Amino acid sequence: MTKQINSAATEQDVVFLARESFVGELKNLNQQFPNTGFGIALRTHEGNEYLLANARMPLPSAESSGFPTGRQVARLDNGDRFSSIEVLADARAFDSISPVTEAEMLGNALELIARIDSFAGTAPARMLDAAQTQIAATGTGG
Repeated sequence: MTKQINSAATEQDVVFLARESFVGELKNLNQQFPNTGFGIALRTHEGNEYLLANARMPLPSAESSGFPTGRQVARLDNGDRFSSIEVLADARAFDSISPVTEAEMLGNALELIARIDSFAGTAPARMLDAAQTQIAATGTGG
């Protein structure tokens, strides 16, 4: 039971820290491609999905439906912490961009995925140690 609590706490901590860390990355994409909505979909090995988006990306009406106009720019499957990391752009933006701009977008998306994957691969060990300390101190984890 303690492993399940630690795993859930670690997953939530990783997602929270990823969200905080990569809001700046979304802002960077906003500056480079000011008329495009971007979203990041993180799916954990446990099957949970977390969505991060800038203000221009249309949001899903239901939590499990993903971004309604999202077009996959880049994706990594089977990372250390996430079963998939996906960067999406608002499909409507692709109607007006050049192949050169699309290639630049792809390059930036791949760099972002690499940062998320490397961050997620290093963060859990530190957070797991902290979660175990907290649970041991309270005896019940709550």
